[in-house]
Amino acid sequence: MIRTVVVGYGMAGRELHVPLILRQPEMSLHGVVARKPEVRARVEAERGVKTFADLDEALDDPQVDLVVLATPHDVHAEMAGRVLDAGRHCVVDKVMALTTAEADRMIAARDRSGRMLSVFHNRRWDWDFATIRSLFREGTIGRPLLIESAVCRFKAPQGWRGELGASGTILHDWGAHMVDHALQLGLGPCRRVTSWLFESPWEGVDIGGHGRLILEFDRAIFQAETSRICRIDRPRWWVVGSAGGYVKYGVDPQEEALRAGDIDAAYETESQQGYLCTAADPAPDTRDPETLRRRLPSVRTHWDGYYANIAAHLTRGEPLAVTAEQAREVVRVLEAAVESSREHKSVEGP
Repeated sequence: MIRTVVVGYGMAGRELHVPLILRQPEMSLHGVVARKPEVRARVEAERGVKTFADLDEALDDPQVDLVVLATPHDVHAEMAGRVLDAGRHCVVDKVMALTTAEADRMIAARDRSGRMLSVFHNRRWDWDFATIRSLFREGTIGRPLLIESAVCRFKAPQGWRGELGASGTILHDWGAHMVDHALQLGLGPCRRVTSWLFESPWEGVDIGGHGRLILEFDRAIFQAETSRICRIDRPRWWVVGSAGGYVKYGVDPQEEALRAGDIDAAYETESQQGYLCTAADPAPDTRDPETLRRRLPSVRTHWDGYYANIAAHLTRGEPLAVTAEQAREVVRVLEAAVESSREHKSVEGP
């Protein structure tokens, strides 16, 4: 069993990491790190596991194999270095870090220690993303040309997620997943980054209220957009290819089901499915064939995939699905996005 400690019992630790770890037959929840005594008492009552007042106390426990950091983004690099230098494996919630320099220090600590370092980019197992990867792999819509990914809502961020110093910009939350998706679609190297960050209307929230990011690849454009000030719905995905397109509304249902207590209950009604648009079979002499528009059931992947891969890597040496180097590239793109918005210019790559 991989004895695992989760650092932080906020929303991410309590409602995402802990339930997913408990589902893995090769992993056990050994304990939780929480600063507040009342939170530790809650953990002991709810989970029946050990609690620790700080990371050092957890690292003093020789039984700990793996440490998961479900903490504010600005402490990832320092904490991951301590975990790895203590000879423990480490999973970091996304985003990996706020700068590439921090990400580089984390990778150096991994190399020094010979331990594992991975980042929780769990949305690679979202149904909609799996569907798009399938469409690209099978050539269903031809060569990808334009991809738009958006999560726009009206909701103020809570706690440290609204603080620039702790969280980074609004793009460092959902935007980190979107950039990871872009880099995993096989579009080639990103050649240029252009970004816009708009102010938040809430006092004390300085991460921005709306962010738009455009990644230019050799033959395709990927736009990521995330908002907390938008009362108008946008498609979660809008994809144009040389032979067709795909549009999908609504976020993946797994998070809502997991937070409700049963991720296996996640489902998608027919009305929530995306639309696939391709040419109807044309007659030989038809220059502009009719477009065939039909519902497309999503490919059903599972968020279990992330921690199942961590367990398989640590117990059987299987390749990591999410490597530190891949997560560092996400940080590098986001760093360029912040520069682009601040300087009102595009940032050249790759």
